[in-house]
Amino acid sequence: MKRLLIPAMLLLFLPVLLFARDYRVVTYKTETAGTIDFNHPVHLKALGNNCTLCHNTLFAIGTKAAPVTMKEMEGGKSCGACHTGKRAFALAECTRCHVTKEVPVDIPNFGAVVFSHKFHLGLGAYGCADCHNALFGARTDNPHVTMKEMEQGRSCGACHDGNTAFSAKGDCTKCHTVRDIPFAADATFSHTAHLGFGHVCGDCHSRLFVAGPKSKRYTMQEMEAQQSCGGCHNGSTAFSVKGDCGRCHTAVKEVTFEKSEALFSHKIHTALLACGSCHSGIFVGGVNSRRYTMAEMEKGLSCGVCHEDKTVFGVRGNCDRCHVKTKDVSFKTGAAGIVIFSHGSHKQMYGCGDCHNGIFTAGAERKSFTMAQMGQGKSCGACHDGKTAFAATAAANCGTCHPLRDVMLPHDARFPHVKHLESLTCSDCHNGLFLPGLGNRRWTMAQMEQGNSCGACHDGSSAFTVKGSCGRCHTSTAEVAIPVPQTGVTRFSHTFHTGLHACSDCHNGIFGAGASARRHTMADMEKGGSCGACHDGKSAFAVKENCTKCHPVKEIAFKESGARFSHTFHLNAYGCTDCHDALFKPSADNRRWTMDEMGRGNSCGACHEGKSAFSVAGDCEKCHPATKGVKYELPGDVGSVLFSHKAHSAKGYGCVDCHSKIIVAGAVRKSHTMKEMEQGKSCGACHGFSMAFSVKDPIHCDKCHQRLY
Repeated sequence: MKRLLIPAMLLLFLPVLLFARDYRVVTYKTETAGTIDFNHPVHLKALGNNCTLCHNTLFAIGTKAAPVTMKEMEGGKSCGACHTGKRAFALAECTRCHVTKEVPVDIPNFGAVVFSHKFHLGLGAYGCADCHNALFGARTDNPHVTMKEMEQGRSCGACHDGNTAFSAKGDCTKCHTVRDIPFAADATFSHTAHLGFGHVCGDCHSRLFVAGPKSKRYTMQEMEAQQSCGGCHNGSTAFSVKGDCGRCHTAVKEVTFEKSEALFSHKIHTALLACGSCHSGIFVGGVNSRRYTMAEMEKGLSCGVCHEDKTVFGVRGNCDRCHVKTKDVSFKTGAAGIVIFSHGSHKQMYGCGDCHNGIFTAGAERKSFTMAQMGQGKSCGACHDGKTAFAATAAANCGTCHPLRDVMLPHDARFPHVKHLESLTCSDCHNGLFLPGLGNRRWTMAQMEQGNSCGACHDGSSAFTVKGSCGRCHTSTAEVAIPVPQTGVTRFSHTFHTGLHACSDCHNGIFGAGASARRHTMADMEKGGSCGACHDGKSAFAVKENCTKCHPVKEIAFKESGARFSHTFHLNAYGCTDCHDALFKPSADNRRWTMDEMGRGNSCGACHEGKSAFSVAGDCEKCHPATKGVKYELPGDVGSVLFSHKAHSAKGYGCVDCHSKIIVAGAVRKSHTMKEMEQGKSCGACHGFSMAFSVKDPIHCDKCHQRLY
């Protein structure tokens, strides 16, 4: 909890945001000139650590001071009282306080230009006042100035006029960085090459090209109409964009069609044909390009214009000429897992045309078929009919396509498919007893004992019974962690109990396993329910008065006060019921008691009253073995305070010297102002009455208010 010890001191000579916990270096945010760091240590060293030379004469403490302008400082106010060039450096030395940096200037329709303060100040001929604030306001929202306005002497153009400095007109690349621009289809526009031909930026910008984020891309067809590059590349001024593709598209690449594993080789085709043979009549390249199905190609579209078995091999029946490799296809069946179709194994016996596109339509038009449709000869069933190949619908053949796996169930139960298929077929269980897939439901042991699910066979006749043969399916037992809100996690050990009892001794008579399991209260157990059926003091130890055998006890640390409660120590003299639930309710909603309440007999104070056990009043260190520093986070510029218990106890003070007379600890503690301390309250009870340094003396401020490392 944050504590307010003294009022906030707002030190403002410009709009300011101070960092909490640190008054040594204060950062001011100005409206027009960025941030400024004021360094207390540097100034205190020069002023002999005397805070009062500035406070409250130049900078008022406790009141919100009005912002002070540079003009007012030049008149001797605020920092200007010392920074005159005599006592300290002059205010005109701007960069001593105002940090300069490289400024990126966003240019509409072009990008960013970086203005370098470092370069311009490094020339030695200019100072801040040469530009600020006549040409540029020292802020981030300066209005945009166009190149035309600069050519008329505004902004950068005031100096960059061709006399004082290079002209803003015509020397574009001195400020605007140029680069090679990559386009789609492996084309690159080289600024360097074009500028090397003697062209200037204005030949293209912004007549043919609008630079920057609003620039647009042009199609080859638009360029042939003399737009964009076509303005020069028309066959007269420069080579034509029409027919000289390789002049710009210097590295066309092989095109791979990922879904179909097909490859189109530009290298092979450009050795036989010109680019214009296909582009843009048969194929439209770039973003407007579209994909064609094999059926469309067979009708003469796309590749099928040439690949029609006359000009060159046809698209039908010559699959492996383009589809250089095939891949295994995964079918998500939902009900029966993922089925893998292997092109590799089928190609050893069949050609692509045996299945495509008569039995299977590949690509986006592919459709899925049910097992019933396959039984009617569709899809895989065209061959897998029991004659040409094994029958797709025969129950004995399910595992040939549908991968089998052991099914892991809750409580370490395992269903082995392979073992069951030694005597059964898939249809013996699916879909009558079990619906494979996400829609399958789980059954309790009680339901299985009534003939459901596994219990349909495991009835003691067809196979071993689900009742009493736990270890046949549940190959291991788990240690059970039971979350008990009142006492924490209680653990039940199957390993220990199965060494003494059979599973059926408890399941399902005393305990319902799985979803039917329920929790019992200690009162239920004391009446013979749950664990209490055995733990009655006869068959096994009684649940009552043997708490620690099941419920682990721990040492309790009270973080805020540093106090510790030791269960181990107290259990040597007392039983759990001596405190629970009369004095303490062991749960998350247990309440905390103040020392004052304990002193009146509540909580620990019921015993710790000075007779049954030592008193809660005056024997602090017996429970609070370690004290810690208390941090007071104060607002703004006054600096946080750390109170050290260790330092004070080292000088011979005991807890009761301050608690609860001067300082009331805990939730009822109250903060005091510096004025109240000067009147003898709180820290001022000692600090100000010849017992320790005075809170009134300003030279002692930094003994308490300092940076906290």
